Amino acid sequence: MERVQRRFTTMLPGLENGSYEASPPLEPETGESEQQRYREEISKLKMMNGELAQELYELSKEHRRKEMELEATQSRLTELLERLGKMEEARQELATRVAVLEEANWTVKEEYDTLHILYREQWQQLRTHELEVSKRIHDLLHLKAQEAQELNYKIEKPRRYPLVESGKGTRGPSQRDGMAEVEWRNQEKDLATVSSVPISNRTETMARRPANPPDGAGQEEGRSFKSSWIRSSSFSLVDQSRLKQSFRNFFRMRSSASCSEINVSSSVFCSMSRLPATVRHCMTVHDGEVNAVKFSPNSKILATGGSDRKVKLWDVVGGSLLNLKTLEGSNDGVTSIEFDPSGFQLLAGSYDNSARLWNLKDCELKHTLSGHSAKVTAAKFKFSLREAVTGSYDGMLKIWDLNKPACVKSLCSPSRCSDVVCSDCFIISGHFDRKIRLWDSRSGVQTDMIALQEKVTSLDINQDRTQLLSCSRDDQLSVLDMRMNKIRQELRAEGFKCGADWTKAIFSPDGNYIAAGSADGVLHVWDVLTGDVVALLRGEHRSSINAVSWSLSGDYLVTVDRTKVANLWSDY
Repeated sequence: MERVQRRFTTMLPGLENGSYEASPPLEPETGESEQQRYREEISKLKMMNGELAQELYELSKEHRRKEMELEATQSRLTELLERLGKMEEARQELATRVAVLEEANWTVKEEYDTLHILYREQWQQLRTHELEVSKRIHDLLHLKAQEAQELNYKIEKPRRYPLVESGKGTRGPSQRDGMAEVEWRNQEKDLATVSSVPISNRTETMARRPANPPDGAGQEEGRSFKSSWIRSSSFSLVDQSRLKQSFRNFFRMRSSASCSEINVSSSVFCSMSRLPATVRHCMTVHDGEVNAVKFSPNSKILATGGSDRKVKLWDVVGGSLLNLKTLEGSNDGVTSIEFDPSGFQLLAGSYDNSARLWNLKDCELKHTLSGHSAKVTAAKFKFSLREAVTGSYDGMLKIWDLNKPACVKSLCSPSRCSDVVCSDCFIISGHFDRKIRLWDSRSGVQTDMIALQEKVTSLDINQDRTQLLSCSRDDQLSVLDMRMNKIRQELRAEGFKCGADWTKAIFSPDGNYIAAGSADGVLHVWDVLTGDVVALLRGEHRSSINAVSWSLSGDYLVTVDRTKVANLWSDY
């Protein structure tokens, strides 16, 4: 409106003072041109008046529209203010609930922390108690072995006197030593048949034993006493195999490094694995990168395989590694090593697309298993000892009859195989396509498949065949429940990095721990129960750790790396 008025007053200056005086009537003598000018001015004023009226109408219309929009906006603002009030009330209620929940959560967290501390203390007490029990059992076995040796020596004494005092004269020192050695071996054989010796039975039997048996009745009485002592034995502390092994270790003389005398006796069963703490021995074991390492079932022999095409056998003596023998015959680098459960055979996979079987009694190459079209990454025995399984980069898994030798079955997968674990009834393979495949070894049919986030580098299975361990290139270890075929636990650690496509991770012999080497040369050990890292150990490694092996006795752990170095770890 102000704009219209401004335009009107500009053209009619008389309106500025609020008055307008009409033009006086023209005199007759006014010229015709002057009248024409007034008529034109009046015409312009009428035209402007019409324009101003039209503009005033439009502005009025715009004003009414703006007023309606303002009313709508005010109404919307009122609604929003009402909603804001309600939301503020809801926010206050939620804030109150959050405060209550935070208080409850804090209380639960305090209870959890208290229980966790109590759990860790009890778990530590349990571990300490188990160590004490293990040490006492070891001491008891040593004491029993000494007492059994002394007892058998006294029992055999009446049998030796007639030999010494017979009419042929007295034997010389060398003859006596030879007889002592024969009798020593006989005693070892007799003691090997003893399954157990209870303290109560031993005490009662010692009490019934005559102090000085007469020479005439010594032989028969000694034999009857010895047989009754053996028959009455029953042991509840440890199993028969461990007792036998302890007796063997007590009587065993350390052999020389000749292959025919390599000790590949029966397996040792671990009661509890010891956490590694220090490097007992560090040495260069191959002329190239070390890809595989494995302890024998009796934990006395260590085998290593490297890119120098050799498999080397090492004797573990007093925390050191002594080279026993080098097994030759591979045409390319060794990728995997496996002892059979008896300890008398060794199977190794190779980059030359084959696997080889050595007999450790004479250290001679027994068979070459060839048939793959790419390098063999895994070669494992089945429990039957007559069959083996190999996995390769060609995606094939082959089952071999070691008596012929020949491939009896081939299992085809769509991806490269990195590792294999097996028994008589099943085969489990890890692949580069991020899959773990389960096979029925009798029918050759794939029964299940488990997907991971990255390609699998290794597999391992615990002693009771209930848990499977996998290592993958996403720097993660997965523990799978074999009864459900599902991932039960995922293990990670700050700084742990899987260094290669063939990096190995393993269970401890008792299944309580998991060990794996990182790309920076650090050994990581996890507790299976809690999933926590219980040890971070840096030895003499300066490059990626390729493989780890834990002795079945639980005493030693060996790590090998890319720079030809092996570290022997123990708990002291």
